[in-house]
Amino acid sequence: MYYTYGPPNYGHRMPERQNNQQQGTITVTGVGTVIVSPSIARIQLAVSTTNISLQEAQEENARRMNQVLEVLQQIGIPRERIQTTSFSARPVYSYQDGNQTLQGYEVRNEITVVTEDMDRIGEIIDRVTENGVNEVVSIEFSVDNPENFYMEALSFALSDAKKKAESLAEQLGANLSPVPLKINEQTSSPGVGPAQVFKMVSTPIEPGNQSVEARLEVVYQVQ
Repeated sequence: MYYTYGPPNYGHRMPERQNNQQQGTITVTGVGTVIVSPSIARIQLAVSTTNISLQEAQEENARRMNQVLEVLQQIGIPRERIQTTSFSARPVYSYQDGNQTLQGYEVRNEITVVTEDMDRIGEIIDRVTENGVNEVVSIEFSVDNPENFYMEALSFALSDAKKKAESLAEQLGANLSPVPLKINEQTSSPGVGPAQVFKMVSTPIEPGNQSVEARLEVVYQVQ
């Protein structure tokens, strides 16, 4: 893990100075960012089967999904880390000259696999696609306990704001109060920038980094 700060671009309002050394204020924006590597991956997988017979489509789907579940356990994914996301069975029609013709039935079963081993995501995808999965729906990366990283980012944002206010006060020849008059937390949200690359052999998945950012508007009193 490493830390970065926002650019030294002083967003501020000039002090509200009055004559005879009366008190005024400086308002600055502090930015703090914590860069972390994702620690959790949620892989959504689907098994889809079609057949003119609904029963046969369901039986084939169940056989392939059981095979997928068995493979996942063989490579060390416990059952509590596997959850059914959705299940559907629907008729499939073709349309010609305004006429509707039943072509068969599609049965679709989606599961979500959760893993904390980022190095094995490619292996998981390769094994399940070799054993019944015919669609990798999505891969979502996240971090465990993101609120802890956000609290760190808040601390850096406050430190950043203080440095900006001290620099401005020094340039203006003013004395800065050590305790802020007001702190406003601005809306901020984590961002994810994963690169998801799929290949037929030894699928490489690069989760990238996730940034947790905090912004504070801080008002200091000067004299």
